[in-house]
Amino acid sequence: MHFSISFLRVGILALTTAILALLPATASAQQEPEFYNDQPYAYGEWNIGRRTNPSEFRYCVDQRDPSWELDNEVADAIAHGLLLQPVKYIVPSEMVVEDLTKVYAILLEHCDVFMGFKLIPAGYPGWLTVTRAYNDVGYVFVTLRPGINALSDLPPGRPIAATAGTTAHVRLASYNLTLTPQKRWPVFPYGGDQLSLESVLRKDADIAIVWAPSFREIQQQNPEYAGFRIIASTPLPPTSLGVGALLLKQNTFFRAGIDDAIKALIADGTIPAIVNKHKIPAAGKR
Repeated sequence: MHFSISFLRVGILALTTAILALLPATASAQQEPEFYNDQPYAYGEWNIGRRTNPSEFRYCVDQRDPSWELDNEVADAIAHGLLLQPVKYIVPSEMVVEDLTKVYAILLEHCDVFMGFKLIPAGYPGWLTVTRAYNDVGYVFVTLRPGINALSDLPPGRPIAATAGTTAHVRLASYNLTLTPQKRWPVFPYGGDQLSLESVLRKDADIAIVWAPSFREIQQQNPEYAGFRIIASTPLPPTSLGVGALLLKQNTFFRAGIDDAIKALIADGTIPAIVNKHKIPAAGKR
Protein backbone atom coordinates (compact mmCIF):
# COMPACT_ATOMS: atom_id res chain seq x y z
CA MET A 1 0.00 0.00 0.00
CA HIS A 2 3.57 1.66 -0.80
CA PHE A 3 6.94 2.71 -0.93
CA SER A 4 14.04 5.78 -2.69
CA ILE A 5 14.87 8.80 -4.58
CA SER A 6 14.76 12.31 -3.21
CA PHE A 7 12.13 14.65 -4.60
CA LEU A 8 14.12 17.75 -3.61
CA ARG A 9 15.50 18.52 -7.04
CA VAL A 10 13.41 21.09 -8.82
CA GLY A 11 13.27 19.16 -12.07
CA ILE A 12 12.02 16.00 -10.38
CA LEU A 13 9.47 17.96 -8.35
CA ALA A 14 8.12 19.55 -11.49
CA LEU A 15 7.93 16.20 -13.23
CA THR A 16 6.19 14.59 -10.27
CA THR A 17 3.60 17.38 -10.15
CA ALA A 18 2.91 16.96 -13.84
CA ILE A 19 2.50 13.21 -13.50
CA LEU A 20 0.20 13.41 -10.48
CA ALA A 21 -1.94 15.99 -12.22
CA LEU A 22 -2.79 13.35 -14.83
CA LEU A 23 -3.94 10.80 -12.28
CA PRO A 24 -7.63 10.25 -11.49
CA ALA A 25 -8.85 11.35 -8.08
CA THR A 26 -9.36 7.72 -7.07
CA ALA A 27 -6.11 5.80 -7.46
CA SER A 28 -5.41 2.09 -7.27
CA ALA A 29 -4.23 0.44 -4.07
CA GLN A 30 -0.74 -0.08 -5.51
CA GLN A 31 -0.06 3.58 -6.20
CA GLU A 32 1.66 5.82 -3.74
CA PRO A 33 -0.95 7.84 -1.82
CA GLU A 34 -1.12 11.59 -1.99
CA PHE A 35 -1.29 13.24 1.43
CA TYR A 36 -1.77 16.81 2.59
CA ASN A 37 -0.54 18.64 5.66
CA ASP A 38 -3.92 19.84 6.91
CA GLN A 39 -5.51 17.38 9.31
CA PRO A 40 -8.68 16.01 7.73
CA TYR A 41 -12.07 15.82 9.33
CA ALA A 42 -14.03 12.60 9.69
CA TYR A 43 -17.80 12.96 9.91
CA GLY A 44 -18.94 12.41 13.50
CA GLU A 45 -15.38 12.01 14.73
CA TRP A 46 -16.18 13.35 18.19
CA ASN A 47 -18.54 10.42 18.69
CA ILE A 48 -15.89 7.88 17.76
CA GLY A 49 -14.43 6.08 20.73
CA ARG A 50 -10.76 6.13 21.57
CA ARG A 51 -8.44 3.29 22.44
CA THR A 52 -9.57 2.00 25.82
CA ASN A 53 -7.99 -1.44 26.13
CA PRO A 54 -4.22 -1.11 26.59
CA SER A 55 -3.81 -4.89 26.31
CA GLU A 56 -4.83 -4.90 22.63
CA PHE A 57 -2.83 -4.28 19.47
CA ARG A 58 -5.49 -3.01 17.07
CA TYR A 59 -4.31 -3.03 13.48
CA CYS A 60 -5.73 -2.65 9.98
CA VAL A 61 -4.85 -4.51 6.80
CA ASP A 62 -6.21 -3.98 3.31
CA GLN A 63 -6.77 -7.19 1.35
CA ARG A 64 -6.38 -5.33 -1.95
CA ASP A 65 -2.74 -4.84 -1.05
CA PRO A 66 -0.82 -7.76 -2.62
CA SER A 67 1.37 -7.94 0.50
CA TRP A 68 -1.49 -7.90 3.00
CA GLU A 69 -0.87 -11.46 4.25
CA LEU A 70 2.75 -10.60 4.99
CA ASP A 71 1.63 -7.40 6.75
CA ASN A 72 -0.88 -9.42 8.75
CA GLU A 73 1.76 -11.87 9.98
CA VAL A 74 4.15 -9.07 10.86
CA ALA A 75 1.41 -7.29 12.84
CA ASP A 76 0.67 -10.46 14.81
CA ALA A 77 4.39 -10.90 15.51
CA ILE A 78 4.67 -7.30 16.73
CA ALA A 79 1.66 -7.79 18.99
CA HIS A 80 3.15 -10.90 20.53
CA GLY A 81 6.50 -9.15 20.91
CA LEU A 82 4.75 -6.40 22.87
CA LEU A 83 2.77 -8.98 24.89
CA LEU A 84 -0.48 -7.59 23.47
CA GLN A 85 -3.54 -9.30 22.04
CA PRO A 86 -3.70 -8.75 18.27
CA VAL A 87 -7.06 -7.43 17.06
CA LYS A 88 -7.34 -7.26 13.27
CA TYR A 89 -9.62 -5.04 11.21
CA ILE A 90 -9.90 -5.84 7.50
CA VAL A 91 -10.55 -2.69 5.51
CA PRO A 92 -13.71 -3.07 3.38
CA SER A 93 -13.11 -3.66 -0.31
CA GLU A 94 -14.85 -0.41 -1.25
CA MET A 95 -12.47 1.52 0.95
CA VAL A 96 -10.13 3.77 -1.04
CA VAL A 97 -6.81 3.73 0.79
CA GLU A 98 -5.63 6.94 -0.84
CA ASP A 99 -8.68 8.88 0.35
CA LEU A 100 -7.17 10.83 3.22
CA THR A 101 -10.38 11.39 5.16
CA LYS A 102 -11.19 7.69 5.10
CA VAL A 103 -7.69 6.74 6.27
CA TYR A 104 -8.11 9.21 9.13
CA ALA A 105 -11.56 7.84 10.03
CA ILE A 106 -10.33 4.24 9.91
CA LEU A 107 -7.48 5.06 12.29
CA LEU A 108 -9.87 6.84 14.63
CA GLU A 109 -12.53 4.17 14.71
CA HIS A 110 -11.02 0.77 14.01
CA CYS A 111 -7.30 0.56 14.58
CA ASP A 112 -4.27 2.20 16.09
CA VAL A 113 -1.87 0.90 13.44
CA PHE A 114 -2.48 0.74 9.67
CA MET A 115 -0.07 -1.79 8.14
CA GLY A 116 1.53 -1.83 4.71
CA PHE A 117 2.45 1.74 3.75
CA LYS A 118 5.43 2.74 1.65
CA LEU A 119 7.76 4.91 3.68
CA ILE A 120 8.14 7.72 1.17
CA PRO A 121 10.71 10.25 2.42
CA ALA A 122 8.92 13.39 3.61
CA GLY A 123 5.77 11.86 2.15
CA TYR A 124 3.43 12.06 5.16
CA PRO A 125 1.86 15.03 6.92
CA GLY A 126 2.44 16.07 10.51
CA TRP A 127 -0.80 14.57 11.82
CA LEU A 128 0.54 11.10 11.02
CA THR A 129 3.55 9.24 12.38
CA VAL A 130 5.19 6.23 10.74
CA THR A 131 6.99 3.21 12.12
CA ARG A 132 10.41 2.05 11.07
CA ALA A 133 10.45 -0.27 8.07
CA TYR A 134 9.73 -3.95 8.64
CA ASN A 135 10.24 -4.81 4.98
CA ASP A 136 12.07 -3.40 1.97
CA VAL A 137 10.22 -3.83 -1.31
CA GLY A 138 10.84 -2.39 -4.72
CA TYR A 139 9.79 -1.98 -8.29
CA VAL A 140 10.71 -4.51 -10.95
CA PHE A 141 11.39 -4.16 -14.66
CA VAL A 142 9.66 -6.99 -16.53
CA THR A 143 9.48 -8.02 -20.18
CA LEU A 144 8.37 -10.70 -22.60
CA ARG A 145 11.04 -9.91 -25.17
CA PRO A 146 13.85 -12.45 -25.58
CA GLY A 147 17.35 -11.04 -25.44
CA ILE A 148 16.39 -8.19 -23.12
CA ASN A 149 18.05 -8.91 -19.78
CA ALA A 150 18.46 -5.34 -18.54
CA LEU A 151 17.00 -1.93 -19.26
CA SER A 152 20.26 -1.06 -21.02
CA ASP A 153 19.55 -3.81 -23.60
CA LEU A 154 16.43 -2.01 -24.80
CA PRO A 155 17.15 -0.04 -27.98
CA PRO A 156 16.44 3.71 -27.84
CA GLY A 157 13.01 4.62 -29.10
CA ARG A 158 11.36 1.43 -27.83
CA PRO A 159 8.42 2.06 -25.48
CA ILE A 160 8.30 1.46 -21.73
CA ALA A 161 5.15 1.27 -19.60
CA ALA A 162 5.27 2.56 -16.03
CA THR A 163 2.69 2.88 -13.29
CA ALA A 164 2.22 6.64 -13.13
CA GLY A 165 3.61 8.73 -10.32
CA THR A 166 5.62 6.01 -8.59
CA THR A 167 9.20 6.60 -7.49
CA ALA A 168 10.44 4.17 -10.16
CA HIS A 169 8.53 6.04 -12.87
CA VAL A 170 9.89 9.39 -11.74
CA ARG A 171 13.44 8.03 -11.49
CA LEU A 172 13.32 6.64 -15.03
CA ALA A 173 11.75 9.80 -16.43
CA SER A 174 14.41 11.91 -14.72
CA TYR A 175 17.20 9.71 -16.07
CA ASN A 176 15.67 9.86 -19.55
CA LEU A 177 15.92 13.66 -19.48
CA THR A 178 19.70 13.40 -19.00
CA LEU A 179 20.04 11.54 -22.31
CA THR A 180 20.14 13.06 -25.74
CA PRO A 181 16.79 12.80 -27.57
CA GLN A 182 18.19 10.12 -29.87
CA LYS A 183 19.02 7.84 -26.91
CA ARG A 184 15.75 8.18 -24.97
CA TRP A 185 12.97 5.67 -24.51
CA PRO A 186 9.35 6.85 -24.70
CA VAL A 187 7.84 6.21 -21.26
CA PHE A 188 4.06 5.87 -21.14
CA PRO A 189 2.31 6.29 -17.76
CA TYR A 190 -0.53 3.95 -16.82
CA GLY A 191 -3.01 4.15 -13.98
CA GLY A 192 -2.04 0.86 -12.34
CA ASP A 193 0.29 -2.12 -12.44
CA GLN A 194 -2.24 -4.32 -14.20
CA LEU A 195 -2.58 -1.78 -17.00
CA SER A 196 1.19 -1.48 -17.34
CA LEU A 197 1.55 -5.24 -17.68
CA GLU A 198 -1.33 -5.46 -20.14
CA SER A 199 0.46 -2.98 -22.40
CA VAL A 200 3.38 -5.41 -22.66
CA LEU A 201 0.99 -8.27 -23.43
CA ARG A 202 -0.48 -6.19 -26.26
CA LYS A 203 3.05 -5.30 -27.42
CA ASP A 204 2.34 -1.62 -26.95
CA ALA A 205 5.41 -1.57 -24.71
CA ASP A 206 8.51 -3.74 -24.45
CA ILE A 207 9.11 -3.31 -20.70
CA ALA A 208 6.82 -2.56 -17.76
CA ILE A 209 7.88 -1.10 -14.41
CA VAL A 210 5.62 -2.28 -11.60
CA TRP A 211 5.52 -2.77 -7.83
CA ALA A 212 7.10 -6.16 -7.11
CA PRO A 213 4.29 -7.55 -4.88
CA SER A 214 1.72 -6.61 -7.52
CA PHE A 215 3.70 -8.37 -10.23
CA ARG A 216 3.99 -11.54 -8.15
CA GLU A 217 0.25 -11.58 -7.40
CA ILE A 218 -0.81 -10.88 -11.00
CA GLN A 219 1.60 -13.46 -12.40
CA GLN A 220 0.44 -16.13 -9.95
CA GLN A 221 -3.24 -15.54 -10.68
CA ASN A 222 -3.06 -15.17 -14.47
CA PRO A 223 -1.43 -17.86 -16.66
CA GLU A 224 -1.06 -15.36 -19.52
CA TYR A 225 1.63 -13.59 -17.48
CA ALA A 226 3.70 -16.73 -16.91
CA GLY A 227 6.21 -15.74 -19.59
CA PHE A 228 7.11 -12.39 -18.01
CA ARG A 229 10.71 -12.15 -16.77
CA ILE A 230 12.24 -9.78 -14.26
CA ILE A 231 15.25 -8.02 -15.76
CA ALA A 232 17.98 -5.85 -14.25
CA SER A 233 17.33 -2.12 -13.91
CA THR A 234 20.84 -1.24 -15.17
CA PRO A 235 21.86 1.55 -15.82
CA LEU A 236 19.52 2.64 -13.03
CA PRO A 237 20.03 1.35 -9.50
CA PRO A 238 17.17 -0.70 -8.06
CA THR A 239 14.31 1.42 -6.75
CA SER A 240 13.01 0.19 -3.42
CA LEU A 241 11.05 1.58 -0.50
CA GLY A 242 10.75 0.54 3.09
CA VAL A 243 7.31 -0.65 4.14
CA GLY A 244 5.96 0.18 7.56
CA ALA A 245 2.78 1.26 9.32
CA LEU A 246 0.90 4.50 9.95
CA LEU A 247 -0.37 5.83 13.27
CA LEU A 248 -1.97 9.10 14.30
CA LYS A 249 0.55 11.53 15.77
CA GLN A 250 -0.90 11.26 19.28
CA ASN A 251 0.32 7.67 19.31
CA THR A 252 3.99 8.61 19.07
CA PHE A 253 4.83 6.83 22.32
CA PHE A 254 3.09 3.67 21.12
CA ARG A 255 4.97 3.93 17.82
CA ALA A 256 8.29 3.97 19.70
CA GLY A 257 7.36 0.64 21.30
CA ILE A 258 6.42 -0.78 17.90
CA ASP A 259 9.75 0.39 16.47
CA ASP A 260 11.59 -1.41 19.26
CA ALA A 261 9.56 -4.56 18.59
CA ILE A 262 10.28 -4.42 14.85
CA LYS A 263 13.99 -3.99 15.52
CA ALA A 264 14.00 -7.00 17.86
CA LEU A 265 11.93 -9.14 15.49
CA ILE A 266 14.32 -8.38 12.64
CA ALA A 267 17.33 -9.16 14.82
CA ASP A 268 15.98 -12.52 16.00
CA GLY A 269 15.00 -13.57 12.46
CA THR A 270 11.22 -13.54 12.94
CA ILE A 271 10.43 -10.86 10.37
CA PRO A 272 13.03 -12.05 7.82
CA ALA A 273 11.45 -15.52 8.03
CA ILE A 274 8.00 -14.04 7.31
CA VAL A 275 9.37 -12.02 4.37
CA ASN A 276 11.18 -15.06 2.92
CA LYS A 277 8.04 -17.14 3.26
CA HIS A 278 6.12 -14.79 0.97
CA LYS A 279 8.85 -14.71 -1.69
CA ILE A 280 8.34 -11.19 -3.03
CA PRO A 281 10.65 -10.58 -6.03
CA ALA A 282 13.72 -8.46 -5.38
CA ALA A 283 13.83 -5.03 -6.98
CA GLY A 284 15.91 -4.71 -10.11
CA LYS A 285 17.26 -8.27 -10.06
CA ARG A 286 16.80 -11.08 -12.55
